Amino acid sequence: MDCLGCRIANGLEPDLNIVYENEYITCVLDIEPFNEGHTLILPKKHYWDVDEMDAKTAHTVMEASQKLSALLKRLYRPDGIRIIADGGKFNDLTHYHMHVLPRYEGDGLLWGEPLHPDGAGERLGETRRRMVEELAEKEPMLKKAMDTLEFLSQDAAARMAYDARMKALSDEHSRIESAEEKGRSETSKEIAIKLLERGIDLQTISEATGLLLEEIKELRQ
Repeated sequence: MDCLGCRIANGLEPDLNIVYENEYITCVLDIEPFNEGHTLILPKKHYWDVDEMDAKTAHTVMEASQKLSALLKRLYRPDGIRIIADGGKFNDLTHYHMHVLPRYEGDGLLWGEPLHPDGAGERLGETRRRMVEELAEKEPMLKKAMDTLEFLSQDAAARMAYDARMKALSDEHSRIESAEEKGRSETSKEIAIKLLERGIDLQTISEATGLLLEEIKELRQ
């Protein structure tokens, strides 16, 4: 294997400190840890970026990050956990790997400001619109979720109007169900009367119609 990441993930490199592995991934201590416990999660198959991974491998990577996070919290009592992975030309290993490392106040690991800010913070609405439209086009099943996001982004008056409409629909649905239940009850009573006329005993009629014995006795009077 020419890929260093593949060799690490498949246990072919010497002196590896593997802390967890299964058929899909390997978790190994970083040889230059930022803090003690700094661990890498690598898929055993070769992937460069997260969007290339099959669903099972991607899920396994996330499950491993949960296991490691819980482990690091128990062992080192950090102030937090950082989970991060770089892709493209910033993936120096050229093989997908996720960093999971404990963080402490004042440890010096910073999230820096961009050197060349482009005003992205002023275009959040436009950015969201482009991303939502692309998702909806590529994955139609997400359309309903996108519609919900659109609703949640509306102002308070729009949400109140929406809520009022949904309540009216719910009330109408309840009214219809109530009428149907009343109709079923009346039908059961009609059947019970006919069975009484035929001399059928009360218990049998109750079992056949679902009516209480007291209700059937009233029908008999």
